[in-house]
Amino acid sequence: MNKLSLLTLFVGFLGAQSSAQQFTYVPINVQCATTATAESCPAGLMPGQVAPQTSAKGINARGDIVGFYIDSAKHQHGFLLKDGQFASLDFNDSKVSSVRVTIANGINPEGDIVGQYTLPVNDPKQPFAESSPLYCPTAPDPACIKGFLYRHGKFSTIMFPGHPGAIAQRITPDGHIYGCLHDHDLGNSMFGAVWSGSDNASLTADGGETTDGMAMPMSMNNGATPGGQVIGGLWVDMNSQQHGFLVRDGMFQPYDPTSTTILTAIWDMNPSQHFVGTYIDAGARHGFLQLPDGSAPIKVDVTFQDASGNVVTALATIAFGINPDGVIVGQYTVVSGGAIHGFAAMPVSTN
Repeated sequence: MNKLSLLTLFVGFLGAQSSAQQFTYVPINVQCATTATAESCPAGLMPGQVAPQTSAKGINARGDIVGFYIDSAKHQHGFLLKDGQFASLDFNDSKVSSVRVTIANGINPEGDIVGQYTLPVNDPKQPFAESSPLYCPTAPDPACIKGFLYRHGKFSTIMFPGHPGAIAQRITPDGHIYGCLHDHDLGNSMFGAVWSGSDNASLTADGGETTDGMAMPMSMNNGATPGGQVIGGLWVDMNSQQHGFLVRDGMFQPYDPTSTTILTAIWDMNPSQHFVGTYIDAGARHGFLQLPDGSAPIKVDVTFQDASGNVVTALATIAFGINPDGVIVGQYTVVSGGAIHGFAAMPVSTN
């Protein structure tokens, strides 16, 4: 699905779009069509209902989009938007009867999806070992968060040997999965990780190192080029300040869009080494697109028309995903503490 058909789909299905500078922005809100049956609606929604909150987290070359939404009962589900239809994704397998949260983070050209789920707390009468995919000692212990791979209609758990928690953030066309491992916190015990293999049964894991044997605690691998020559993510320094990072052929490079940035995260990268993320500067949160030529980063700030027809810039924008055509997806909020909405940003052609 190319950029034009993607834009046409969204405009017809989700409503009017607005444009600002380099992008045309289109809202993404998980919903069930008024003509649908209750059985065909995404989980937690009825015909005609729109999810109160939606976040778009990843997009593949075809234009399929994944993310999460929160229904009216405040239950959180993953979703897949494919061919104009929303479908919910809630982790399940023969061992896990229910989960508290599912988030779909990334999707590759083959349609393989990765993400994370949060378990319910274990029955204290039946404790599980930390190595078990069912281990969840208390809430809200991050050890309850596990990674997942969804392939050919089947979920499987992704964990890292010796660590109870994991997050699967991206899956590349060659099947490599990027994310992080963690123990009972998302701080010092969190390290960037890579899972490699042609299928979930043969996945091998590598984590805790981002360059020449130097361990990087409080880090996440969030995107990479096919083959992993360039990896992007986030890390926290000794002063508790969060930065982006790149690893090019094994060499670590910190990244911040401006000299006054107080928080940076790189969230995805496409095969052309265009990468996207978010940063906070002068009290405002922006999305950004960085081109590989080293030029100044391009702001990705969602704009929309309010009820009076005025063009308004979102209070906060996060760019989470980018595909080979340069289509960006993410989330934005209109007011402080307000609802989260998903978006797609189509590059405006200058031809």
